[in-house]
Amino acid sequence: MLRILRSHPRSSLTAAAIALLASAVAISPVADAHPDLLEGSHERQAAGGIVVQVNSPDGVAGDLPAVQWGDTGEIDGQTAELAWAGSGCSPLSYGTADVAGKIALIESAAAGDPCPASTFFQRVQSAEQAGAIGVVAIPAEGAEPNGNATAVTATIPALEVFRSPEVIAVRDAVLAGEGVEVTLADTREPLPRIIDEPCVDGMAGPFPCDGVDLLSFVPQEEFDGAGVSDIWGWTDEETGGEYVMFGKTNGVALYNVTDPYAPTYLGEIPNEAALQEVWHDIKVFQDHAFIVSESMPHGMTVFDLTQLRGVTEPQVWAPTARYDGVMSAHNVAINEETGFAYIVGGNAALVLPDQCLSGLHMVDINDPTNPTFAGCYPLDGGPGTAARTAGLPVGAAYVHDTQCVVYRGPDQDHFERELCFNAAEDKVTIVDVTDKLAPSTVATIDYEAVAYAHQGWLTEDHRYLLTNDELDEQADPGTRTRTMVLDVSDLDAPVVHDIHLHDTVSIDHNNYVHEGLAYQSNYTTGLRIFDVATLDDADPRLDPVGFFDTYPFSDDPTFDGTWSNYPYFGSGTIAVSGIGEGLFLVRLAGGDGGGDDGDAGAPGNGKATGRPDHAGPKDGRGPKG
Repeated sequence: MLRILRSHPRSSLTAAAIALLASAVAISPVADAHPDLLEGSHERQAAGGIVVQVNSPDGVAGDLPAVQWGDTGEIDGQTAELAWAGSGCSPLSYGTADVAGKIALIESAAAGDPCPASTFFQRVQSAEQAGAIGVVAIPAEGAEPNGNATAVTATIPALEVFRSPEVIAVRDAVLAGEGVEVTLADTREPLPRIIDEPCVDGMAGPFPCDGVDLLSFVPQEEFDGAGVSDIWGWTDEETGGEYVMFGKTNGVALYNVTDPYAPTYLGEIPNEAALQEVWHDIKVFQDHAFIVSESMPHGMTVFDLTQLRGVTEPQVWAPTARYDGVMSAHNVAINEETGFAYIVGGNAALVLPDQCLSGLHMVDINDPTNPTFAGCYPLDGGPGTAARTAGLPVGAAYVHDTQCVVYRGPDQDHFERELCFNAAEDKVTIVDVTDKLAPSTVATIDYEAVAYAHQGWLTEDHRYLLTNDELDEQADPGTRTRTMVLDVSDLDAPVVHDIHLHDTVSIDHNNYVHEGLAYQSNYTTGLRIFDVATLDDADPRLDPVGFFDTYPFSDDPTFDGTWSNYPYFGSGTIAVSGIGEGLFLVRLAGGDGGGDDGDAGAPGNGKATGRPDHAGPKDGRGPKG
């Protein structure tokens, strides 16, 4: 769940457009391009977190555990009477509901309510337009809380409670007109800046760990985070300086992390889009950062990173250039060897895919400040996009993420060809993009119980693709975290080589491979590091090397904790982003941090460093209580 820490104003024209769309389209609950389906447990929430505090009457008073729907407004102790609004599925639901100045109480498949189930933006936007200051939602019987976020945000908070006898008693009291007053509260305390906490006896300060030391933690309050997303790095080859840049709802934050014990905030590139979204993705080529966002309109912005040399005070930075071939996009990948960017999950309007149908949108960036459209691969994608969620008759390929390389693996038939390995929702697709005007499908592959093929990364010998699935842990609650290892040594006939089951149930997100280690950002269980050498054993597996848990509140399969990581700095510093927490700089215990010259071709112009000699701990541990 993406817990946004401040609301985002928008123009009256935008609000009117949203209202028109909400009233015109009846939408069924289908996972969108960046699904936020939430699962949780009463035990986890009761230990402290987001709650609906029922203040009165005494017969139903108490705390109701809850989760917050993605991209809704800040939880700030809003206190008001609950007002029943049925399913809240459209503006019509509020025709007879008096919710002005109150908190709307809605329930999926509410008894006697003729409205169908609906997506996030209809329900919350409708409540906001009717004057509600918040929303409390009750899931349907037998369902867990379900944050169904789309590309549209709301400025009021929306919380969904766990269905229980206590919740039903509150609902019945509201229906009986008993004047139920509640407060929306987040009881989690923000963490302070923390410096130099080695991993000792399984802890680095307040963070569980094994074999990974905390160099520094910067809370997002220091850089006005408003929710943190993807992260990437840059090594300045002229000065040796190391920098990170990471997305946040209101822009991109920039840090000098050359001294990882004293990271220096250099300011931000503001998000100037009318609709600000937390989803940002950043890659680096020739000393320039290339930034995309689900925010609308955003395009792909380009920023000259050499401007950061010598800067010691935060500044507000302007983009160096902009590519407007897409209005918004979910991710961007760059093949630094060929100088092409691959925008994926692109949109041309609120619910319309871009000219490449949200597939591979190829851009020549060899002149970084003059990005030029190069071609499309609009095939073999999944069933997503907001257009399909809205039931609009628009076909779209939708590629969620990709890695594009000049292939130098064991398959001689495709040696030295430029290939993209697409995570495309319900499948993984291998595409030859050597000819940008005539790309071709090499192969497609799925795996057991595919729910949402999210992202993948090749081992350095191009033999295996490590793929994560963002929804399988929620599709069957209790499912252990899975990493699908695909054998792509025969590109025309790839197969599942191994499905590695972790000792956790958290959702796996982005993962990268560097010098024989896989670095995985697995939401609530944090950064997990594995040795990939054992994939060739008779008993193929990922051997655990260490972990650092950025989210000590829970290990549950929710969208909290770490979004991504960048492990390519020559110093050995690993940068990790925490969605609601901030920036983490960590290092494998035993690493000398000497930053040998290594391979200057690492992503972001980073340099490889020697892997420390470290005994592997067990993957995972028991619940946190």
